Order: sequence, then structure tokens, then C-alpha cells
Amino acid sequence: MPRWGRWLSVAAPVLLLGCCAVIPSIGDRLVFPAPRDGDWAAHERAPYPIDEVAFNAADGVTLVSWHLRVERPRCTVLYFHGNGNNVTARLDMLLSLAKLDADVLALDYRGYGRSEGTPSEEGLYQDAKAAYDYLLAQGVPASRIVVFGESLGGGPAVDLASKHPCAGLILQSTFTSIHDVARARVPILPVHWLLKPNFDNLSKIASVAAPKLFIATKRDEVVPYAQTRRLFDTAAASKTWREFDNCGHNDLFWIHRREWAQAIGKFLDEVAP
Repeated sequence: MPRWGRWLSVAAPVLLLGCCAVIPSIGDRLVFPAPRDGDWAAHERAPYPIDEVAFNAADGVTLVSWHLRVERPRCTVLYFHGNGNNVTARLDMLLSLAKLDADVLALDYRGYGRSEGTPSEEGLYQDAKAAYDYLLAQGVPASRIVVFGESLGGGPAVDLASKHPCAGLILQSTFTSIHDVARARVPILPVHWLLKPNFDNLSKIASVAAPKLFIATKRDEVVPYAQTRRLFDTAAASKTWREFDNCGHNDLFWIHRREWAQAIGKFLDEVAP
């Protein structure tokens, strides 16, 4: 065998093993950028009391979240943010929910904000359950918990609502699966091979018995509109569809804040009167 052939016979398996070790970590960083920075004093200036609370997931990871309380809440919205945010970036959204007479528990996943640990698909499922259990321990009945998942947050939201009772489920710009998003956005390359997390929402959504509100934008440049619509079509009754135009994935709330709040307020009137 030529010298280069002998070198290749040794180097190729090493390179392959190295790729197998590195690719999953690259995929995790793509799905979970896990920002830590933010205006952590912002909640102290809010017009509603917001407590920074901590509780543990089943594996012992400490999660730090914001718990907003109104004077006479009709329900508690358990809010799961997108992959590029932590709770500090969604304060305006939390305040809009509070104006609908809802308490809000905004979870920061492991690795995000001030929460400990490293994010993963299974880890986010554990985090969602820990937040749910925290609310139960605070005396909030399951019949008054409305689960809200935005973008990536739809993954833990759908998983939680498919396994545990709740008053309702709100999904905003949520995908059928992470792999489906990768295939849709980069169809000529097998980018989904890089992505260990998947969040297969499509296989779970039919198991959600609670009423559901789906919010989407036709011009979503991150999560294809068709995927959110397919989730809606697959979901069991009762379900409501609300779509917006002239906005993208990240500015839907900012451009249509008033109509967004009206849609959610109408849904809360039905599930938590």
C-alpha cells in the first residue's frame, strides 16, 4: 500500500470519530445559543410585581425564572420563550399578558439567563415540568395554567401539554420539528444531520386535549408558516387559528401587539373566564 494510503487508513477513522464527537455539539449551539446577558433589573421597574424565583428540575439543575403577579388573576400563563432570548428580552410580552389579568411564570431554560446547566432537548422537557410543578406547589390548579410556547418554546410546551392537564395551550410560530425546519430552510444540504435536538411536535400535538390557540405569520422567515399550519390541522378540537401578515418571526408581537393581545384575550375568555 502506498504511504499516503496507509496514512489515510489510519487518519480516516480518527477524523470520522472526531466529526461524530463534534457535530452534535455544533448542532446544540445552533439550536441553543443560550444568551446569559440582559437587563436583570428591568423587572424591578415594571408596573407589576415580578419576583425572580428559583426551583430545581428533576435532575437537580437550578432554574431561575420571573414570576409576574397581578392583583386578581384569572389564570397563570406558563411562558416558554424562543431559542435566542432569555426572560429579560420578553418583558414587554409578559406585561401585555398581565394586562389580560393573567399571572405569568416566564421560565429560563437550563443554560439560559441565570439558570444553571447546559440546554438539551430532554433538559428543556424537564425544565418545563419543573416550572409546572412549581406552579402547582404555589397553589395554582392545573385547570388555571395556560401553557404558552413561542418558537422553540413550542417544543417544551407541546410536550408538557401532551402529558399533563392544563387550561389551554398557546403556540406562536411553532414548528413540526427542528429537523423539518432545517430541511425547509436549507434543502440542498443535510443540515438536519448536525442537529441532535428535534422536538417532534407533530407526533405529540394530537395528544393535547386542552383547547389550543395557534398564532402564525405568513412571512415567517425562521419557522415556515406551513409547519405551524400543519400542527393546527393535526391537532384535535377544540382549536383556534390566528394569523398575521406584514411581519416576520421576530417582530410579530411588536407590529401587531394590539391584535395579538386581543386574540389571546379572547382565548383566555374561553379557557379561563
